[in-house]
Amino acid sequence: MHIPQCQYEIRRVGFVLIPGFALTSFSLAVEALSVSNLLRGTTVYDYHLYSGDVDPAVTEVLTSNGVPIKISEDIGSIEACNLLFICAYKKAATYNNLALFAKLRALKKTGCRLASLSSGSFILAKAGVLRGNSCTLFSEQMPSFKELYPSVAVEESIYTVGDGIFTCQGGTTALDMLLYIISQDHGADFASSVSQQFCQDRIRSRDEIQNARRYLELRMKAPCLGAAIEMMEANIETPYAIEDLAGKVGTTVRTLEHAFRTHENTTPVNYYLHLRLRRARAMIEDTSLPIATIAQATGFASQSYFTKRFREAYGISPSRLRSAKIL
Repeated sequence: MHIPQCQYEIRRVGFVLIPGFALTSFSLAVEALSVSNLLRGTTVYDYHLYSGDVDPAVTEVLTSNGVPIKISEDIGSIEACNLLFICAYKKAATYNNLALFAKLRALKKTGCRLASLSSGSFILAKAGVLRGNSCTLFSEQMPSFKELYPSVAVEESIYTVGDGIFTCQGGTTALDMLLYIISQDHGADFASSVSQQFCQDRIRSRDEIQNARRYLELRMKAPCLGAAIEMMEANIETPYAIEDLAGKVGTTVRTLEHAFRTHENTTPVNYYLHLRLRRARAMIEDTSLPIATIAQATGFASQSYFTKRFREAYGISPSRLRSAKIL
């Protein structure tokens, strides 16, 4: 479908590719802009690719799965952007580029809209441009983010809209966020036309929770199962005793154990333990936080006990995992 052409503002859009960025969210964002240009019959989004590598001589940036993406512009021209996306994923929490951080702060002051894809919220937070704004990011990295930036509110919604700041969880949520931005620039009807090109049955609202459907499916298996897992995931640092958890979800320990054995092939205690260990592993891989801090943040009373259970689960100690940089 072609939308009749008239005079439209041309918006310069930049994508800063942080090494190890997620290809899916980046591709969907670029495609949404490309489809907008196609439907308008003219360029309304003039997009450019910038390297987020600390080495300015780099001309290609690798995605998280090793695909090289060529850079189209030197980062020196980033100031011309009206909208800038930070594309990140692996190692976003430990990324450090003072020159880029300074440019982000300067762009925020000029009114440039800033957006993050997947784990780009780490970069926005480190640059200091999230003050007064909430954010979201890849769900597995939320605990790491909360430890590093406790003053920034983290939402579980699929994307957030703030004061010139947009963030999303990555994956297909990037398309939902882009459709919102396009609707602000060109109207809801045009955004709906763009959405149809992706065979979407609807445009998801930013208020939707990424894990809501999963929790619902778990509750359909057994009401206490979904409720218990949701509470476990929300209480990692101070885990419930299983007796207390059963009481919180309105059931008995025996019924809860039966539900976990039937549908998850494990006990509530083991499920909770491995959930905490997975969170800990993500924090070890994503951040440079001390092991003792990570142990405390995932509900272990001592570092030695944490190390023992971690080694039992993964066959390697937390410190060895970090030093080996196993991804």
